[in-house]
Amino acid sequence: MDSAYLHNSVFNIELKRRELEQQNLTRPEVKRWFEDNYRVFSKKSAFTCLCCNKPVNMNLTKDEGRPFYFRHNDESECSYSENTTTYDKHVSKHEVKSKKDIGLTIFKEILEGEMKPYDVEIDRGYHYKMKLSFIPDFIIKFPNSGERWAIDYFTAIDQGLTSGSYARHLSKRMKTYKEEGFKPFSFVDYSWLSFLEETNKGTLLTAETYVTSKTHEDSLWDTFLEGNLQGDLLDFFRKDTGSSADEFNTRNIAYVDVFNRLCTIFRFVPISQHDRNITFYKLSSSEVPLARALSVNADQNHFVLSKENEDERRNGFLKELTERKQQFELEQQRLREEQERIRAEEERVKLEEEKQRARLRAREVEWQKQRQKAKELEDEEIERQMQETMRRAALRPIEVHPDGWDRGSIRHNGYSNYTYQQNSTVANYESTEDKIEKRRKEKVRDLLLSQPIPGELYISGDTQYWRKVILKWINENQTSDTLVVSLEKIIGYMKSSGVSFTQNDKLVKYPIKDFLEFYVKTLKAELKKKVQLSIKE
Repeated sequence: MDSAYLHNSVFNIELKRRELEQQNLTRPEVKRWFEDNYRVFSKKSAFTCLCCNKPVNMNLTKDEGRPFYFRHNDESECSYSENTTTYDKHVSKHEVKSKKDIGLTIFKEILEGEMKPYDVEIDRGYHYKMKLSFIPDFIIKFPNSGERWAIDYFTAIDQGLTSGSYARHLSKRMKTYKEEGFKPFSFVDYSWLSFLEETNKGTLLTAETYVTSKTHEDSLWDTFLEGNLQGDLLDFFRKDTGSSADEFNTRNIAYVDVFNRLCTIFRFVPISQHDRNITFYKLSSSEVPLARALSVNADQNHFVLSKENEDERRNGFLKELTERKQQFELEQQRLREEQERIRAEEERVKLEEEKQRARLRAREVEWQKQRQKAKELEDEEIERQMQETMRRAALRPIEVHPDGWDRGSIRHNGYSNYTYQQNSTVANYESTEDKIEKRRKEKVRDLLLSQPIPGELYISGDTQYWRKVILKWINENQTSDTLVVSLEKIIGYMKSSGVSFTQNDKLVKYPIKDFLEFYVKTLKAELKKKVQLSIKE
């Protein structure tokens, strides 16, 4: 017990000890001060129990940090001593004692100031003159109405999180308060507030849900939500918040910042339940001085906590939700229009590609025809030249070597009727082969510069120019019958040569690859030259 009567006044031995220690007195000095000033009163049984009026004795503990306390002289127990033992066990097991001591000192100071006009009795819970199963931090008694309020300040709401033991403890505590005729008021330390402003959502531990409350204002919110959130707006609210609740159950919870003496009230609706916590959606919140929060309302049946009438906030909530729904619908409409535009563009591109493929197929057929015609003409030319060669050979005498035979000129020598000209036939053969080879190369070049290539629309400018640039690069980099191509390097070479593109490099690679493959294919078909092509991305 930390308090006892002395001369009809309550003397708190623990409060006095802390006052002396704040004056930088050592533990032995504090004990000596009590011995010098109060031990004689203890010997004369001047200290009596607040509960049973039996004499109590001062107990000045030696160890640092341990509290001073009173104990019955006959070592008997009463409701005060039993309640104190129960309370101390709870605090040591479930609370952060240092923070709780500071907080309760501030609570007591504010409560005494705010309650003074109402002539109420404010006392620590363990001073109650009946044994209690659960001991609140403070008990407030209203003499006129007979109401009794139980006030608690919780500093560590996560105790027994994995087992759920603390949640069960708080559930039973609140139920017992009501059964014993107390109206419970709970305050949670601000460090446990978890809320995201950008989503307007927060998390409550299961234990925290038992220290929430439901006031008349919360019921007004329920009525307002049920009457205004219907049909499409209700569907949007559920989709927007992720709510899985079948009905609205507005509640509130009070968080206290004792160091700044502020109280934050969150009014919310639960939207989803999990194993150890719930997700809530904030309807409104108020940050007010703790003194205002702990003042009594006009009906003297509840703390003020926050602004009592929230009609404006309800209307503002509805307006904001409606505007958000309209904005969402506009965005959905724009999204549908954009998707339709993309679909139409894809259809247009697809149709254009089909037309392009049709044109390419037509050009391919035409090219094949031209190639066949050119081959036929070439075969005719070769046949004609062979016929001419055979005709000339038929005119040559057997005795004359082909290298010396030329029917076109006559020179007098040992063969009086024949004319000899050194190497003239060889020159004619070589001239003919050179012409054929030249025509073939020109044909190959024409094919390479004119053959349609799929995707060449990705390359800007004159179609022959970029092909000539690639052919120049091939001429500089091809080794014998092997051509190793790095698409990245050849694209860079094209850019440095003034070639520009209408698409990114990833797409431009495709027409370049097709052209290189066409190059190898054409050389093999027209010049009978096989080139090993290796393309690197």
